Amino acid sequence: MKKAVLQILTLLISLSSIAQIDGKFKHNICEFGPNCFVYKFNENGTFEYQYHQDILGSGTLTGTYKKIGDTLKLNPDKVLYAAKSKIIEKEYKNSDSTKIEIIFQRLAEKGKTDIENWDWYVSINNGEFFKTNENGVLTITRAKIEKIEIKDILKMEIGDDFLKLTDSIFRPKTDKNYIEIFASESEETGDIAILDWMTKTFVLKGRKLYPLTFEPEFGFLGQEKTYYRKIE
Repeated sequence: MKKAVLQILTLLISLSSIAQIDGKFKHNICEFGPNCFVYKFNENGTFEYQYHQDILGSGTLTGTYKKIGDTLKLNPDKVLYAAKSKIIEKEYKNSDSTKIEIIFQRLAEKGKTDIENWDWYVSINNGEFFKTNENGVLTITRAKIEKIEIKDILKMEIGDDFLKLTDSIFRPKTDKNYIEIFASESEETGDIAILDWMTKTFVLKGRKLYPLTFEPEFGFLGQEKTYYRKIE
């Protein structure tokens, strides 16, 4: 009997140590200026992170978390996705010319588009690379085009590998002379900066969460004074 009671007590303590939490925790830096951060933890193991930061902007991130003892480990959801690259062929009003226009599709949230104009270098049918204008447009004498290869200006002019594309080679299927290329940023480029910046490990002490990983607010408040206080 004594052994059974001990086993039950051990089980209850174990379950208590991994029980999820429920409530909102607000960063104490909210008291000092425009920067403010709030975590909302749900008992089903999900969380919402509301942030307002002067450099990284404002928004909400979601994800899942695990509580083991008094430690919380957060796993934020993916936010940005690469659009599908594509090529569209149309007729250009000037029948003696071929117009190539490159549209850059940045990583974006699901259901949204983020398009930029960019300078590119373009090689046609394995020829030398020619630079587009600042809007990504290159107009040449009309020609039969079987292959278009594009490289970004950063790579060509300063050797920077910062920008990565899902596809850099495109093959037209018709003889039309207006070719729109939708080049997509690769997901290898990374997610939004706030995902790297946000704190992902905490220790829970009473009604306060203390960051266990570095966060820039330490520089303002100091590590011992930096915490999230439960507000709901």
